[in-house]
Amino acid sequence: MKNFLFISLFLSSFLNAQSYYKKISEKNINTERQTIAKNFILDFLKKCEDKNYSKFENYNIAKKFEMFLDEKLESICKKNDEELGKIELLDFDSAHLNKYSINKDPYELFVFNAKTEKNPDLKYLSVWIYQDRNYLSGLVITKEKPFKSKK
Repeated sequence: MKNFLFISLFLSSFLNAQSYYKKISEKNINTERQTIAKNFILDFLKKCEDKNYSKFENYNIAKKFEMFLDEKLESICKKNDEELGKIELLDFDSAHLNKYSINKDPYELFVFNAKTEKNPDLKYLSVWIYQDRNYLSGLVITKEKPFKSKK
């Protein structure tokens, strides 16, 4: 009985997490935001490769995310280099809308396929972008698509 309860709780939390996002159909993907997401990832990877920890220019970045990058960019780049090696952005995978943000401040999750030199389990680079003026609000590399929460 305990095992059944544990499995039920696990499955319900997993299914609930999946329901936070709704996949955006190919024809409805905002190509401008998709391009911004891709370019931001490429710029992030280039900054890390060049050991350039300066501010990102030419992007609207949410204040909290901007402060996080100002404070942590160098340490994130170094940690990624040590643990992951070279990170390569491959191709676009999918876009998803956070269903609970629709009536407040809607944001989308753009997911790209990626590969890393040292950890083949990590295969997605994802960026969150607010629909209002395309503000970037997060970037993460993961094994699975990050549907649980915005980072």
